[in-house]
Amino acid sequence: MRTKSLKLGLLLMMFAMFLYSCGNGGETEENNQTEGIEDIDDLEDLDTPANDYEMNKETPIICMWSKVTVRNAPTAKGKWVTSIYLGESATYLAVTEKDTTVKKGKEYAKIELIDGTTGWVDVRYMAIDAIPYVVKGNSKLYKRPDILTATKKEYEKMQFVVVIEGKDEWVKVKGKRAKDSWFSEGWMKANHLSNNQLDINVAILAGRALAISKKEKKIEALNEIIDNSDFSGSIFIKDLSTVLFDLMNEEIETVDENTEDDF
Repeated sequence: MRTKSLKLGLLLMMFAMFLYSCGNGGETEENNQTEGIEDIDDLEDLDTPANDYEMNKETPIICMWSKVTVRNAPTAKGKWVTSIYLGESATYLAVTEKDTTVKKGKEYAKIELIDGTTGWVDVRYMAIDAIPYVVKGNSKLYKRPDILTATKKEYEKMQFVVVIEGKDEWVKVKGKRAKDSWFSEGWMKANHLSNNQLDINVAILAGRALAISKKEKKIEALNEIIDNSDFSGSIFIKDLSTVLFDLMNEEIETVDENTEDDF
């Protein structure tokens, strides 16, 4: 009897030890799982749907006007922070707000400039998620991607535009022609455009130079572009040289006329 009791006691003791070790093993496994999760920066990301990342994705935004004010608040009364210029790209921070202080309620977008400066801009003068291009030569604008839908409008050589969408060999563009007070939008053949950043930069700088009213200053600005070796690879340098040559001839003729008048 005593032997049976001893055996029974030993069996119970071994069973208790087995249960204890199983309990510790389960706890150790749970701890290991927790440690693996804690290596992730944000536990809440595990439950975030993939679509939420797309909704909050930061996208490029391009200035479509010669100069646009960046403000510290989404209102016309917001303080001036800096300015963004035609063709300059920034990051759209996926936030827009309406300015309720004005009747029509202008909409403002929050952006971040390349130097990290953040602020708000009037979305009417910007293009969100578009691609910058420049027109290589005078090109007709079409209502639809069809050669039979030509309009009376055309973009001139070195006109800055953005491409909104494409279809086969056609692209839908938007830009402000020099003679217009607002943007024009329509379709044109894709091969009429250049996406080369060098060509885009030269075209924008040329537009600024040609907008100068004083002829001497205009000539000086064009010379700076043409003489800059960094721009020598642009397809527009030859055109600018021709424009400069004509302007300088006009200047010489004006001087000659004034000299004759003196006599």
